[in-house]
Amino acid sequence: MHNEHDMPALAPQADDTDIDCRGCGTCCRKGGPALHTEDLALFRAGHLAPEYCLTLRAGELARDLNGQLRPLERELVKLRPRMAARNGDWTCLFLNQSDNRCGVYAHRPAECRALLCRDTWAIKTLHAVDRVTRLDVLAAWAEGEAERAGAAAGRTDVEQSGLAGPPDSAVPADQAASGGCAAPGVPWADILAAHEERCGYAVLAATGAALQRAADNLRARNPGMAHPMPLSEASDGQDSPPRLTSMAGMAGMAEAAPAVATFLEAVRFDFAFRSIVRERAGVAMEELDFLLGRTLAATAAMYGVAVRMGADGPELVVLPSTGI
Repeated sequence: MHNEHDMPALAPQADDTDIDCRGCGTCCRKGGPALHTEDLALFRAGHLAPEYCLTLRAGELARDLNGQLRPLERELVKLRPRMAARNGDWTCLFLNQSDNRCGVYAHRPAECRALLCRDTWAIKTLHAVDRVTRLDVLAAWAEGEAERAGAAAGRTDVEQSGLAGPPDSAVPADQAASGGCAAPGVPWADILAAHEERCGYAVLAATGAALQRAADNLRARNPGMAHPMPLSEASDGQDSPPRLTSMAGMAGMAEAAPAVATFLEAVRFDFAFRSIVRERAGVAMEELDFLLGRTLAATAAMYGVAVRMGADGPELVVLPSTGI
């Protein structure tokens, strides 16, 4: 939920205070900044675009200022990681890892400007103030569409004359005037609400709690498990995970069956919904994690399970204790 960046703090400083950035890049490797109301101007101007963002939806687990994982009370929009948080790497996509420089330093968000890594007063003050939502970002992006289109046309004319270098905007010229998120007439509020109605974490709270109990019970009964075990009956194939043979194990799986079915139905709906949004609204793959948040398959670990694709579609498995 918080991100530490290497920018000067807003707190009063003594004259002899060391406020210079060391340029180590550590702060930016902890994750991109959460976005605030004053950052919406960056979207209007085209310095940032929706595709550079990631939404953590209400109810999703995120780390608070003390490093504790807690469910978010409301959605949070932030700059996304370069590699979609693979292997736990949340490094901001704008960090140049060869020299630890920021790719949008001149137009960096408020949290990046506020924080000095050795004095976190400013970022803690800003932390929960005026955070934006997806609809806020979409509105700002749409408001700046005409201005960005005119600027892109002007840059093209000048570049063709051979008098200009590359634009300073982070948004490529061919995306400045239009794009999936800027497509006119798309009822984004209704689309996001429809997705939340089936895939929202509040809707899935009871299901998630049941999955968590089943996963904990399965690990407790199998403390030495070294491979993922399914929350459904395993086949007898040689490469299949171990089958639960005890009556207690089978009873536990039977109790979890409705939750497994409900969650997998939501996972399938989530995948299908994203495909429809891409097809009908012309949304790029890079924009989906902003528009709809991370997939349920990606966040299933918050319930103690993982989603893997089998021959018959998605299935739920419980990982060994060291894998959660």
